[in-house]
Amino acid sequence: MVKCKLCGEIFEESLTVCPLCGVGPDYFEPVEVEAKSGKVKCSICQAEFDATEPVCPVCNVGPEYYVPVEEAEVPMVKCDVCQAVFPADEPMCPVCCVGPEHFVPVDGQPVTAQVRCDVCHAVFSADEPVCPFCNVGPEHFVPVDQKKPAGKVRCTICKAEFDGDVENCPLCGVGAEYFEPIVPKFTGKVRCTVCQEVFDASLEKCPVCGVGPENFVQVPVQSTGKVRCDICGEVFDASLDKCPVCGVGPEHFTPVTEESEVVKHNTDQRYLILGAGTAAVNAAKAIRERDETGTITMISEEDELPYKRPQLSKHMFDGTDEAAKAEFFTLYDAQWYADRNIQLDFGQRITALNPSAKQVTMEDGTVYEYDKCIYALGSHFFVPPFQGCDQPKVKTIRTLKDIQDVNGFLTHRKQAVVIGGGVVGLEAAWDLKKYGCQVTVLEAAPALMMKNLNDTASAMLTQLLEDKGITVLTGVETERFDGETLYLKDGAQLTADVVIVSCGVRANGALAAEAGADMGKVSSDAGCVEMPMAVLVNEKMETSLPDVYGAGDCVEFGGKNYALWPEASRQGEVAGANAAGDDLTFTDEIYGMSMDVAGAGLYTIGTTAGDLPFRTVEFKDPARGNLKQYFFLDDTLCGVTLLGDTSLLGQVTEQVNGKAAYETLF
Repeated sequence: MVKCKLCGEIFEESLTVCPLCGVGPDYFEPVEVEAKSGKVKCSICQAEFDATEPVCPVCNVGPEYYVPVEEAEVPMVKCDVCQAVFPADEPMCPVCCVGPEHFVPVDGQPVTAQVRCDVCHAVFSADEPVCPFCNVGPEHFVPVDQKKPAGKVRCTICKAEFDGDVENCPLCGVGAEYFEPIVPKFTGKVRCTVCQEVFDASLEKCPVCGVGPENFVQVPVQSTGKVRCDICGEVFDASLDKCPVCGVGPEHFTPVTEESEVVKHNTDQRYLILGAGTAAVNAAKAIRERDETGTITMISEEDELPYKRPQLSKHMFDGTDEAAKAEFFTLYDAQWYADRNIQLDFGQRITALNPSAKQVTMEDGTVYEYDKCIYALGSHFFVPPFQGCDQPKVKTIRTLKDIQDVNGFLTHRKQAVVIGGGVVGLEAAWDLKKYGCQVTVLEAAPALMMKNLNDTASAMLTQLLEDKGITVLTGVETERFDGETLYLKDGAQLTADVVIVSCGVRANGALAAEAGADMGKVSSDAGCVEMPMAVLVNEKMETSLPDVYGAGDCVEFGGKNYALWPEASRQGEVAGANAAGDDLTFTDEIYGMSMDVAGAGLYTIGTTAGDLPFRTVEFKDPARGNLKQYFFLDDTLCGVTLLGDTSLLGQVTEQVNGKAAYETLF
């Protein structure tokens, strides 16, 4: 081993430059690392483990950072808030996170007659009438065995898995009273809970961060057939190791039951698809699977190949050249469409739909005739009518051109304001922050995401954003923008090099309305004229116009305009299949909303907010920024919110769609 004389870093002598400051061998001096035995503590992360470990099992640094652990017994204390018992040297209660002022000595030994709550996992005296942490009754109390379990154990607090011969959890530090025995059975693929790498279960260490099997969880892997991505709803071949749309790994895949082989109806029909989003692409796929000879033409105002629109707010600054488009955005390359004989006419606006003549007219006068038409024109962002809302620096994040413009505005100065605290707005805010911008989020409602989150979850999300340096202002409205300064109605002023607007979407239904289609509800926004909303469709995705099917953000089914990627994909599939002679129906499956902001995940599915008589079960861990909320109506699970750790995403999605009963979960 050698030591860098400039920065003090210790590292392998085989390295030619210091891994910390980058200087060369002239600054290196030999250093002897004393061999250690017994229990050691990592001076970086403070984890305790056996000195024989080649690297720290938590943070992966080497033995040069090990320090001996005194074998003297640490006295035990009890938290007078939640009644948890733990070593006195803990800086805070490992269960409820209060400080030492709430610690009470326990004479060096854990209290006897303890129980564990099977809802929140707190440990406390058996004579408590209710759990002091989550208030459930004695029917949820489980006796605690004061003896350390043998073999592999799981910590009920942080879920780490390790050998039961340790005194304390090596990850969160709680004592053996919080351990429960486990029998790990890993096969196929596993996921490292530290770095999230997915790899073969035969490996004894994570190939990325080096931790051992105590930090592994089983990944359900299916190599044949079809799987559905729990995040975006895309269905694809199970042999892929990543979702082709959102990029997540196999831990988020759910096997899909193979449908019976489609019936071929080869014809000379002309299929015309209006739009180029996921609904349009899936319609084209479904048609070609059933009709190998009919002509398929896809037309769109944009001049880009169909792309993953949800990725725009996640990769605003990853570049928009051809290589970046292929990696982050494009659904399929040009060859994919050529191989399926799908003709593309992009870059000009559609001006008219004539259902009686079965014709569509383009801006340049080109007329397309069709036998079957798929109306999949999507939606657009609503921009509040404040003075200056038409300034060039006021942008929505709806197209690839939008993010190109944003990149141009922020070349030199980096003051950004985001109007709207929904998914796209918050994702954009986080991407702007990572880029180095000073970011302020403006939300007209009293709290963030009130349609999806209750007060607790909204407040916790707001705190996560503010902890990362993003300013959040709620209950505010914009008055005007002069190109440099944004003026709020309460008198506040904000400097802005760019203003991102994310205030919800409006269906692009005007063309269908002019053609005489039955439309859904109309909406009137302050200062705006009434505008048609979505095109009404039935379960076959048929509109009221003959031989015209609808799909995606521009349609309304069952009183809902979903405006979500998974629903749009499935609706496009149903519309295309039925246009080609099949008989599919669209069912109202519940998909969740997912995003990653401020270094934390957020997943919410079902009904999770509003003034309803919920029965709520909540697990909150402020120290780690984790929150789990289960919402029940009439003791039936109607929604779940996961904030921070979203590893249970697939499980709760199945539970919500299966309408799980309270008694089966708790």
